[in-house]
Amino acid sequence: MKQTTVNFLWHMHQPYYRDDLSCEIVLPWVFLHALKDYYDMPWYLSQVEGIKATFNLVPSLLIQLRAYEDFEVRDKLLIALRKEVSALREEQKHYLAEHLFYANVEHMIKPLPRYFALYEKRLSFASREEAAAQFSDQEFLDLEVLYLLAWCGLYLRKHNTLVAQLLEKGAGYSQQEKIALLKSLSEFIATIIPFYKKLMDEGRIEVSTTPFNHPISPLLLDIENGKRANPSTPIPDVKGDLSGDAVIQTERAIDYYTKLFGHKPTGFWPAEGAVSYDFLKLIRERGILWAASDEEILYKTLGKHDKQAIYRRNRLFFDEDAKESIALFFRDHALSDLIGFTYSGWEAEKAVEDFIGRIETIHRESRDDTIVNVILDGENAWEYYPNNAFDFFSLLYNKLVELPWCETATMGESMQNDKVPETTLTHLEPGSWIGGNFNIWIGHKEKNRAWELIYRTRADYEKRQSQLDAATQKRILKEFLIAESSDWFWWYGDDHHTAEMATFDALFRKHLINVYHLMQETPPDDLFVPIAAETEAEKNLFLKEPTSEISPFIDGRIVNFFEWLGAGEMDLEQELSSMNMEDFRIKKVLFGWDEQHAYFAMQGEIAELVGRGEIILQAPEREYRFAIGNTPVQQGDIRYQAGEIFELRLPKMPIYGEEIRFTLMVEGKIAQQIPLYSKIALEKMDHLELYWFV
Repeated sequence: MKQTTVNFLWHMHQPYYRDDLSCEIVLPWVFLHALKDYYDMPWYLSQVEGIKATFNLVPSLLIQLRAYEDFEVRDKLLIALRKEVSALREEQKHYLAEHLFYANVEHMIKPLPRYFALYEKRLSFASREEAAAQFSDQEFLDLEVLYLLAWCGLYLRKHNTLVAQLLEKGAGYSQQEKIALLKSLSEFIATIIPFYKKLMDEGRIEVSTTPFNHPISPLLLDIENGKRANPSTPIPDVKGDLSGDAVIQTERAIDYYTKLFGHKPTGFWPAEGAVSYDFLKLIRERGILWAASDEEILYKTLGKHDKQAIYRRNRLFFDEDAKESIALFFRDHALSDLIGFTYSGWEAEKAVEDFIGRIETIHRESRDDTIVNVILDGENAWEYYPNNAFDFFSLLYNKLVELPWCETATMGESMQNDKVPETTLTHLEPGSWIGGNFNIWIGHKEKNRAWELIYRTRADYEKRQSQLDAATQKRILKEFLIAESSDWFWWYGDDHHTAEMATFDALFRKHLINVYHLMQETPPDDLFVPIAAETEAEKNLFLKEPTSEISPFIDGRIVNFFEWLGAGEMDLEQELSSMNMEDFRIKKVLFGWDEQHAYFAMQGEIAELVGRGEIILQAPEREYRFAIGNTPVQQGDIRYQAGEIFELRLPKMPIYGEEIRFTLMVEGKIAQQIPLYSKIALEKMDHLELYWFV
C-alpha cells in the first residue's frame, strides 16, 4: 500500500528584544508565548501516541527563554508588574493601561468576566492616560493578574494549582498572589527547553534551528539577490560585504544548539524560509543535512508549477561528482496557510475534516509514496482559535493516527525515506516563503533605509576596528548580528502593521546607536530619526471605521460617489497579513449600516468569480451563503448582486455587535479568508488595533 507522510514543522522564533547596553528587555513576547505556546505545542503532540513533528527553535528565542527562568529578569513589563500598584510611576501606569489589553478579545479577554469588564472600561476612554487616571489600585491589580492568566496556556491551566485557583477566584487579587504567580511562571518557563529535549530523546520530535538572530543573512550572502529574485525590486546603493556575518550567524546557531541539546542539529529552517544556492552550500559544509523553504522556490527552480514535485523528496547537489548535497523540503503553501489563517474561524470538526480530505486527495492523485510538508509559525495563530487550538490539534492528531495510509514523521526521518521518489537539483533560485522573492525585506524605501544604515554603520566601524580591543569588537559584532534580524525589515514599509511599530523602529536603530557608543563616538543624528516616520494613526492602515450611516442600492456597482461615502473600509492588501497578496481575489471590503440593514461591498476580481464563486458570511450563531452572480437575488430583506463589485444587504440586528468574517469559495474550494487575522464588527471598533501580536 502506498503511504503519505505528513511532516509538520512548527517554527518558534522571536527577535532579540533586549538592549544589551541597558540590559533591559523592551518587549515581552518571549515571556508571553512561553506561557501559552512554547510548552503547549509539543505537549499537544505528546498526548497522542504515534504523532511526530519537527520543531524549529531559533537561538535568539532560546537565549531569551533562558533569561526568563530568572524571576528578577529585567523585562520592562515584568519590572512594572512586580511593583506594588501604589508604587508605580505615572508613565508605568500609562504603559500598563495600554499593554495589559494586548490579548485576543474573543478567546482571551471575554472568557474572564472581570478582565472583559475592565477592557470595556478601557474602551470608554480616548487615551491610555485618561484610562490610567480612572483605574483604581485594585482594578490595576486585577488587570495585571488577569492579563497573566489570560496568557496562560492549557497546560498551565490544567497542571498549575495556583493558576487554577486564581482563575477560579476571578477578581480581588492581592499583591502577594501576583508575586506568587510571577514566581510560579518563571519556574514553569525553566521546564520548556528540557521538555523539548525529553521528547527529542524519546524520538517523538526533531528539533531544528535557524541562524542565530533569525537574519535574512543578508539576503543570503549577496544583497543583489533581492533583484535576482524579482528584477523590479529596487536595491539600495550600498557598499560593503556582510557575507561573513551569515557564516557567523550559522556557526553560532550550531554551537549554541549543540551546547543546549548535546549534539549538532541536522536541519535548518532558514529565516523566512529564505534560501539561495550559496547559502545552502554554506550550511551543508557545516554539517547540516536538510533545509526547508516554500513551494514557490521549487517552481521557480524547475521553471514550471508542478504541485506533485513538492510531494517528492528533493536533493540539491553542489558538485559534479554528486558527493556533496543537501535534502530540501518544500512547504505546501495552501495547507500551511489554512492552519495559520483559516481554520481558526471554523469548528474543529469541520476544519479537521477539510484538512484530512485535502491530504487524502494528494494521496489518491499520486502514483507513489508522498511527503506533504506543513510548515508554519508555531506561536502566533493559536489565540485566534478557541481553547488555544487544543481542540483542533487533539482531533487532528487523533484522526491522523487512525489513517492506515498516512503517517507523520520528522524531517530527518523523511529525508531517509527512500520509498518516496527523489528529484535531483543542480541549481536553486533564490527567494523566501512569500512570493518566492525578498520584497518583504528589501525594496521599499523604509526597508532600504534600514539596510543603508547597517552598511554605513559597518563602514564606520571598520575604520575604527583595529583600534578597539577584542572585547569591544565582540560586543559590536553582536549588535550587527541582531540588527540583521528579518523582523525589523518585516515591519518596515507598508506590507504589515503593528501597534508596536515605533518600538520596533527604535529598537532596530538602538542596536546601531550602540555600535557608536561602544566605539565611544557620537552617533550620527539621523540614527535618532524614525525610519517609519509616520505614526500608525497617520499610515494608511488596513481598517477605516465607518463615519456615518449608509443606505446604498444593491445592484453590483457604485452608482455615484456618495453611495458608499461614510462606509468602513478594510484594505486586505494592507491587513496584518503574512500571506502572498497576489493570490487574493478580493482586495477590499466596504461595510456599514443604517437603522435596519447591514451593507457590504467587495472589490477585486469579481468578474472572474461570477458563476464560480460563493461568499460565506460567518457569525458566532449563524452562517449565510451567497452565490456570486450577475443577476440580483432578493430573499426577504436579503439582497445581493455581482457586477463591478459584489454588493450585499441583510438585516442588521442578527449580526450587529457580532464579530464576523467571510470565506470566498471558488468551485467548492476555499480561496480566501476575509479578513485573515481579525474580524469585522458592525460597531465602534477602536479595539481592532489590539488584535495582532508578535
